Amino acid sequence: MRSLFVLGLLLSLVASPALAQSAQDPVETVRAFYAKDNIRAYEFYSKRLKGLFVQDQKQSEKTGEMGSIDFAFHVNAQDTEDGWQKSLRLELLSRKGKRAEVKATFKNFTPQDLRYSLVLEGGRWLIDDVRSVGEVSWRLTEIFQPAKDGKSQ
Repeated sequence: MRSLFVLGLLLSLVASPALAQSAQDPVETVRAFYAKDNIRAYEFYSKRLKGLFVQDQKQSEKTGEMGSIDFAFHVNAQDTEDGWQKSLRLELLSRKGKRAEVKATFKNFTPQDLRYSLVLEGGRWLIDDVRSVGEVSWRLTEIFQPAKDGKSQ
């Protein structure tokens, strides 16, 4: 009986990141994405955003050039400051129907302000776009535009 309890506990811990992507809270999807700390964590992306990443990867393999994304967009830099995660704050800005926006603020050498656009797909909140609203502004889906057009940057 004790081994069943331990097995159940272990399974719940392993499943927790997937459960964090719930229909209830888009903030938890962004929190789980940051915990993964990998911009290639496609399980957090909408069908549209995942398609842009895959298309960009294929284009870069074909041309032998670097892909459109040459930085870790989730930290808005190529490098990270030690302990930046401690300053991460997430806030739900809006939620209407199948769309939501989550604000992520943190300090990574300088103050950062990112906005995550999420969509409800397959019963889960998934990241559909990201934009920086700081001094240097960008929108992730616009960075992919050259790959979408079949041309390299």
